[in-house]
Amino acid sequence: MKFKHVFFLTYVAIIIVGCGCALSEKNIPPLQDQYLGQKPPGDNPEVFAPGFVSDESWAEHCQVAVSPNGDEIFWSAWTGAYKTEDGEKNTEQIFYSKFEKGTWAEPQLAEFTKENPYGLNGGPVYSLDGKKLFFYQVKSPWVSSTMNTYFVEKTNGTWSDQPIDAGQPYNSQDQNYSPVFTRLGNAYKNAGGITSKFTYNDAKFALVDTLVIHKDFRPAWNIYVSPMEDYVIFAAMHEGGYGDIDLYVSFKTQDNKWGTPKNLGNKINTETRERFPTVSPDGKYLFFMRHTETQDFFWVSTDILEELRE
Repeated sequence: MKFKHVFFLTYVAIIIVGCGCALSEKNIPPLQDQYLGQKPPGDNPEVFAPGFVSDESWAEHCQVAVSPNGDEIFWSAWTGAYKTEDGEKNTEQIFYSKFEKGTWAEPQLAEFTKENPYGLNGGPVYSLDGKKLFFYQVKSPWVSSTMNTYFVEKTNGTWSDQPIDAGQPYNSQDQNYSPVFTRLGNAYKNAGGITSKFTYNDAKFALVDTLVIHKDFRPAWNIYVSPMEDYVIFAAMHEGGYGDIDLYVSFKTQDNKWGTPKNLGNKINTETRERFPTVSPDGKYLFFMRHTETQDFFWVSTDILEELRE
């Protein structure tokens, strides 16, 4: 391929991504203390909100969910404060904090999980308009139950307390992780290494197809697809990695196919496990979970993605 052709395609891709970010930023109010008042990270990942979200009293799990207007954050964690019915095992629960009256509230248990106190509740994800929150549940006893996705709706600033089953065809496998939504009207789910693409409209899913990002890579757990579907980030174990599960990014090529995945490098990936990638609604920060002693959430500038794209 000629150099001029490559340069032109790269320029177009950057313009598209820039437009997607700008659309998000217009919806974000000028909060004085966005992201829980944390100092934004640079090119080196930092623990997100230590002692508040990433706390030693629990083990964070799945992805961080930041509301489209930046005034609410949900996350999930394994905690000994909520045990299984027999009192022997920790459970995964969803917590949140909201920005009100100029401050962020202390972490609270999500009220819409109260009817599943002994099961698993995790993987919170906002719809793009912020009016719905999707998450998965495994009912008690969770050792033999299926993981299904549910959602709650926000009315007059308050979340409903009765989860609604996302139903089929979305909940069609044993592990139905939460969806990721795009501005093209689609939703994606990865389960058991199989990535499914759905059309999505107001909590209605229709299966379009299953897809293979790359024949030599098997995505694990949740994946992240960018709003304009020009890149996907996923966790996988692959030859040449850093010792365990690493994070990879694949960019769309000029013929609308996924390019060869690129390892996010040794600033992101370590000898331990990294997974559950997601990008903030303003497009500025990549969040992921690293298997430290207590499984912490990390965040880093998305500049690293643009460097890999170029």
